[in-house]
Amino acid sequence: MQEMETIHQAGDISYALLVSPEAVDDLIIDVGAGEREGFIYFHQKFGMPYTFLLKKSIESGHFLFVSISGNDKLIGFSRFEKLEEHTEKEIKGKMNVVNPSLFLLRSMEVHSSFRNCGIGRVLFSTAVYYLKGNVLTIPDNPEAARFFRKKLGFTEVTDPIGNYKQKYEGHLMLAYPKAVALWHEIAAKYPRIVYPELIDLYESLKFRHSMGKVISCNDVGRFEILFAECNGMLSGVMEKEMTRLLIELRRGIRCNA
Repeated sequence: MQEMETIHQAGDISYALLVSPEAVDDLIIDVGAGEREGFIYFHQKFGMPYTFLLKKSIESGHFLFVSISGNDKLIGFSRFEKLEEHTEKEIKGKMNVVNPSLFLLRSMEVHSSFRNCGIGRVLFSTAVYYLKGNVLTIPDNPEAARFFRKKLGFTEVTDPIGNYKQKYEGHLMLAYPKAVALWHEIAAKYPRIVYPELIDLYESLKFRHSMGKVISCNDVGRFEILFAECNGMLSGVMEKEMTRLLIELRRGIRCNA
């Protein structure tokens, strides 16, 4: 049985969906205490072991997305509950989604030593891109509310929503399709976090090319593959710059095997 579905790879950091409670046993989970870095919120607030929390989330049918560094070190997680399934309607002989699925973000936490560096934004945008629906949340504190509003684009729920027109007073919502578009927005704003290998190679090739140094065809080929894997997620300016460099390298005489 598959225990983890990798959605995105950024250098040595994997963003994945855990599909089996047993997958939690393979994770290295640092719990913060005193001056020790780690996960601290649920441990302090509820005295809850993180292994128990994550396993129970999967067993309850929730979607558990994680960011993992190197050798199975957990650096972030986000938990979603599906509140409503999407509904479809046949329009001109084709089935179309008329009401997207509705998800509740139950919690999200990033390892204390990885905060304020974009990991949480990439983790969340990866998750909502995968889920493809409306996302609700109830921030625990004003700081969290500011993060969801300013960094992720959530807005207050003012009208009943969903298939059953439920009222979600006090909730914030990131509506579909903006929830899906967030992944593109994060990749465009923070390419070094989302595509570290591509950016590092691009800057290296650009410098070597400007200095007239010999560049191997293997490096150019690797750059072409990494660039293609972005699938239009970078900003328009960066895509044009990378395309221009690739053309110059491909037709230049400095590309040696």
